[in-house]
Amino acid sequence: MSAEIYYATQHEHGVAVKGRILLARTWPHPDANDPAVVNLYHMLRRWCTPERPYSLVRLSAGGAPVERRADREGYFEVEIPAAEAPSDELLIELPESTVSQPAHWPVDPLAYDPDCLILSDIDDTVLVSHAGQFFSMVATTLFGNALTRQLFPGVVELYRALRHGPDPDRDRRNPIAYVTSSPYNLHGLLDLIFKENGLPSGPFFMTDWGLDEDKWLKRSHRDHKLDAIRHALSWYPDLPVLLIGDTTQHDVPVYVEAALEHPGRIAMILIHSLSSAKRMEQLRLEAEKLAGTGTAFHFFADHAEATAILAQAGWISADGI
Repeated sequence: MSAEIYYATQHEHGVAVKGRILLARTWPHPDANDPAVVNLYHMLRRWCTPERPYSLVRLSAGGAPVERRADREGYFEVEIPAAEAPSDELLIELPESTVSQPAHWPVDPLAYDPDCLILSDIDDTVLVSHAGQFFSMVATTLFGNALTRQLFPGVVELYRALRHGPDPDRDRRNPIAYVTSSPYNLHGLLDLIFKENGLPSGPFFMTDWGLDEDKWLKRSHRDHKLDAIRHALSWYPDLPVLLIGDTTQHDVPVYVEAALEHPGRIAMILIHSLSSAKRMEQLRLEAEKLAGTGTAFHFFADHAEATAILAQAGWISADGI
C-alpha cells in the first residue's frame, strides 16, 4: 500500500498535508491518441478505490515526525508546525506496513512577499467541462485523458501572471489554491493536466464521494466550497483574496456568501459567464448583495477580458496583457 498525497503546502503556520492510504497502483502515461475505451478503462480504475482504512502514517519535513491514523476511508490530514518543517520535501512512512517503502513528496513552497491569495474553481473556469450540460460533462470526463482535456484560451498565462503579481521585476510568489466538486479519485488526473499545461501549482480542495451519514454521494457544492475557502483563508489570515469561478454551478451565491461572511477579506470576485441571459439576470441580482461591501464583482466573457479587469485593478502587470 502507499500514501497518495493530495496536497503538501507550506503556509504561514507550517505545512498542511492531506492524503489517502491506498493499495499501491501504477498508471501508464496517457497518449493523445488513446482510444475512448482505453480512457474509460483507466477512469473506471480511478473510481474503484482500494483504500486501506485506519492505517498509521508518519510524516516529517526535516523535523520531528507527526503520526496520524487514517479514517475508515483511508483519508488523513496533518498540520506540521513551521518550526518542524525546514525541508522542502515531505517524508512519508507507513510504520505498520511490512512491505511499504518510505516515499518522498515535494512541498509546495511558502508564498513569498505576496499581494493576495487566489482561489479558483476548475471546471468551466480553467478546464472546459460542460458542467451545466450533464451528458456532455460525463462524456468529457469519462472518455478523455490528461492530454486531451481542453483548457480555456489564455488561462495558463493569466494564472501565471496572478502568481507573479503586478510588478514583473519584483520577486513575488502569490499563493494559489483550487476548489472543485470533483472527487479525490480524479486527483491524479487533474494533477497531470496541470503539470502538462504548465498551470501554477497549488493545493486541490476536492470532495469525497460516497454514501455516509453526512452526504449522499457527495457533500453539497455550497458546503464544500465554503469550507475550502475558510480553510485557505486561515492559512493566510492577512491577505486579500481573489475568488474566480463560473456560472455553470453555484459559484456566484457561494462566493457572495463567503464575502459577506468575511468582511474586508474578499477583494474581488471574477465569474466566467457561460449561462443563458435569464440565468445571468438572476446571478446579477445575487451579486448586488455585495453593493457597498468593498468587494468588487465582475463577470467576464473570456480570459482576455478577465486579464484586462485584473490589470486595471492592479492585481497583474498591465505590460503583461
